[in-house]
Amino acid sequence: MASAPIFLLTDFGDQDAYVGVMKAVMLGIEPMLQVVDLCHNIEPQNVVSASYVLFTAVPYVPRGSVVVAVVDPGVGTERRIVALAFEQFTLLAPDNGIATLVLDRFRCERAVAVENDRVAIQQPSATFHGRDVFAPTAAYLASGQLTLEQLGETIEVTSLVQLALEPRSDGQVLHASVLHVDRFGNLVTNVEAARWGITPAAKWCCRVSGCEPPIVRTYGEQEHGQALAYIGSSGFIEIAVRNDSAAKRFGRAPAIILTRQGDTTTSRDTSSP
Repeated sequence: MASAPIFLLTDFGDQDAYVGVMKAVMLGIEPMLQVVDLCHNIEPQNVVSASYVLFTAVPYVPRGSVVVAVVDPGVGTERRIVALAFEQFTLLAPDNGIATLVLDRFRCERAVAVENDRVAIQQPSATFHGRDVFAPTAAYLASGQLTLEQLGETIEVTSLVQLALEPRSDGQVLHASVLHVDRFGNLVTNVEAARWGITPAAKWCCRVSGCEPPIVRTYGEQEHGQALAYIGSSGFIEIAVRNDSAAKRFGRAPAIILTRQGDTTTSRDTSSP
């Protein structure tokens, strides 16, 4: 049988050989593996951003895929490495909250705590589990040489670390925070539009650090250099500046408030969720 594809997401960047070495380990176990890069430019140690990027990617991976997410500031500590089985894919990640958005939107059918001595090809380094644990585990799973049950003991899904990523709601006022800043400087907030009934036609007002960008459908509905809010391709409210960077204009963590128009609730300007 053909091996399942492996999809990689890390904060390793492309300046060093870290990603290439992970792939070398995988191919050393099974030379016919197909390894696909999702993203390696997650801001270092930014688990929240990684959780968002991971969530945007997994709906599109082929059935049976192994997804490896290594943004792991707790590497070498007692934090667990977990393998999570979903209907469409298996996720291999540190148990540090990186799976929060995926767990919130997809049903996890089984969770296993990976035991290093079952999968590591050598004594694991204290600082590079991507090479020594994640890479061989992914290769063994994708090639069928090991099953999920052989990786370690089953654990309760409810025991997994999850981050508090929902916006704070104060009546009809939402205090949003930024999940992710993309390459264009767009600010992806933690407000999922469908959950709150936000559309360009709905009566909602957005305020970002004293500015009130309109909620529109797409960038072209604003003039060059003007701020706007819109529903991004993953369903979250995003803040942008047409042909410019919202991150440069407002900073990477501005105060963002969304208010249903006509609501009389007062609130203070804060980005705390």
